[in-house]
Amino acid sequence: MRIVALIATILVVLWFGLRAIAPPAVVPASASTTVFSADRAMVDLRTIGQRPHPVATVDNARVRAYLAGRLRGLGVATEERHYLVDPVGYARLRSWNPQVSASAELVDLIGVLPGRDRAQPAVALMAHLDTVWGSPGAADDSIGVASILEILRAIRAKGMPARDIVVILTDGEEIGLSGARAFWPGDPLAKHVGVVINLESRGAGGRAAMFETGTGNAAMIRLFGRGVAHPIADSMAVLAYRLMPNNTDFTVPHEQGLPGFNFANLGRAGYYHSPLAMADHVDPRSVQDMGDQALGTAIALAFAPKLPATGRDAVFFDYAGYGLVAYAIGTGWLLILGAALLWGVAVLRIRRLGIAPAEMLAGAGAMFWLLAHGVLALAAVNLLSGSARHPNYYDRLAALPMLEAQAVLAAAALLLGTFLLRRPVWRIAWLVPTLCLALLCWKQGAPHGLVVGCTLIGLPTGWFAGEKNQVRWGGWLGAIAVLLLIAIGLQVKAPLAAWIFAWPALTFALAAAVVAWTDAAFARPASWAIIAAAAMLVGIPLLPLAHLTFLGIGAPLAPALAPLLLIVAAGLWPLAQIERQRRAALVAIALLAVAATGIALKVRGAPLAPTVPGYSLDK
Repeated sequence: MRIVALIATILVVLWFGLRAIAPPAVVPASASTTVFSADRAMVDLRTIGQRPHPVATVDNARVRAYLAGRLRGLGVATEERHYLVDPVGYARLRSWNPQVSASAELVDLIGVLPGRDRAQPAVALMAHLDTVWGSPGAADDSIGVASILEILRAIRAKGMPARDIVVILTDGEEIGLSGARAFWPGDPLAKHVGVVINLESRGAGGRAAMFETGTGNAAMIRLFGRGVAHPIADSMAVLAYRLMPNNTDFTVPHEQGLPGFNFANLGRAGYYHSPLAMADHVDPRSVQDMGDQALGTAIALAFAPKLPATGRDAVFFDYAGYGLVAYAIGTGWLLILGAALLWGVAVLRIRRLGIAPAEMLAGAGAMFWLLAHGVLALAAVNLLSGSARHPNYYDRLAALPMLEAQAVLAAAALLLGTFLLRRPVWRIAWLVPTLCLALLCWKQGAPHGLVVGCTLIGLPTGWFAGEKNQVRWGGWLGAIAVLLLIAIGLQVKAPLAAWIFAWPALTFALAAAVVAWTDAAFARPASWAIIAAAAMLVGIPLLPLAHLTFLGIGAPLAPALAPLLLIVAAGLWPLAQIERQRRAALVAIALLAVAATGIALKVRGAPLAPTVPGYSLDK
């Protein structure tokens, strides 16, 4: 029954998790006029993304004229705002085209769809109409521009909104956010805006995610959760983006203190800024996903009697796209307290069965062994692939599917190793993986602090591995305790990310408490079903989270995902212990490691991707 529960857990998580990664089906043009249809949006996208249209080019003017006509046809009063290109933008333009005039202009296209109460703060829909040099930009940012046109059409079909909708199609985003910086905050219309919805793209497919908000977002997030049927959003991404050096047009109003939402899709990243970024390479399902989420948000804001006030930030996350969970930061402490109490209830029962604290300590040690080796292994395959030796950024984007595959294979090998971990006759056997990975990372130039730190954790935890895999209870409770400790640390230092460990700790601790007091010997099938259900509940949203995080941070930062392996290990610990067939497990680990290494070497030796933009070849 244990093996059946394990297989069922893996299959259910893969089924629902992979479905969550895939964008939704396209809504046809024949659908209701009040819904978003990617078929309708793709007509505009194909027209906009025919050819490259960077700032101060004939094709930029062509696109702008087309968009002005489309906006007026939708009842949007439209004007052009002309600005001289700023010095930073001019330097970027000259790097693309040395013949560009010093008097070159960028032109924002601004429009207003009137609402019932013109005095109310307006909702702004923003995307950029320009492209980089040499790219048709069907992805970046024709997806966003075409989506705005379809959103406006759907809103008009629904009726007059409660407030104005301001359309801001900026020029010059690709040369340093020039159009957005020219509009905010100096334009008189900027003062009329109360909230911003920005649509971006860093690829030609995949799920669209709401990855950035303004500060004090709690009330806005509650409205977002009510308005969007299948959201992809979490507060960890918001926190991470605030810490990263990246920016979009939304950066400018965000700096002015305006609330808002920033959406982008990250799949098919090889087409980002690519000369091959044509409409035929854009996945219409990704456009549908972007439009569904942005339209739901826009309707919730545009038809609200009053815009939500800013206050405190909220902790929030989607459950595999099926809905949004949001709560105050302080609630995180209640989750941690509940998990700690349930863990204590389980320990109280198990201690009566003779499970010593040392066995739980050994189980916790196995988690630290996994963490250290996870960081080393993900760093090692990344280095083997050549991703850390100043590669072409766009070439690495094109390789992301292969880089993700090598990371998955390395992670699977490590998880098997953790479930096999126990004190051997020759203890030195468990020191070999640590030393090999550390040497591989060190020889390839990994940061010495990372290598030394992971080695100092990996060696003693391997040396003092418990006997018999710490039975089941000691290892499981030790693993849950590690999740609790991480959740506490994050709640103190980065509460917007603490949910990632707090909820698994609470779920696993509840399952452990129930099983401990009803069937501590694991004699009944119901006990395995409870453990499997807990692992499924946690694993289903974890899989798409890990995938989208990998796409967001890229292969060079893949070791940052190693802590997520601890959640998987804690959930599967009672189900996945390798008690027999140890030799077969070692063979499987070796095969997974060889496959990961083979992919890394294949990526390393592959020629430059044909999607790489020409202007990046000298970098």
